[in-house]
Amino acid sequence: MRRILLAAGLAVSMAAPVVAAAMSSGSDMSASIGDVKRYVEKGQYERAISKAREVLDSNPKSADAYNYIGYSERKLGDLNAAAKAYDRALAIDKNHVGVHEYYGELHLQRGDKAKAEMHLAELTRICGDCTEQQTLAKKIAEAKVGG
Repeated sequence: MRRILLAAGLAVSMAAPVVAAAMSSGSDMSASIGDVKRYVEKGQYERAISKAREVLDSNPKSADAYNYIGYSERKLGDLNAAAKAYDRALAIDKNHVGVHEYYGELHLQRGDKAKAEMHLAELTRICGDCTEQQTLAKKIAEAKVGG
């Protein structure tokens, strides 16, 4: 019995550094929105989508995760997938300023200035003259001049 306990103790003590290393590397921990944002900022959109889906596994009502999926899909050129992700985000949080900005930009890419202006109006209602509102307003103005 004593040999079994000693062997078990040795196994636990040998496994502890492996478990600690796995936890510190994040390989066994759930993804966070911060992880997703870092991939987006690096332009690693496929990885951002994958991490955002991991976030949704643990938090299916994360409007931020859907927003980052939409943004990444849009940057990858899949406007339909992006629109679906933005719709999901707005179903969770109809006042999400990031979604309204990026969805407005998607509509500009599609040539639908009226829908882009609808998102601009929502941003103005939600946050007034915030950064997201200013960014979308500028892009709409540029689209009017250019096209």
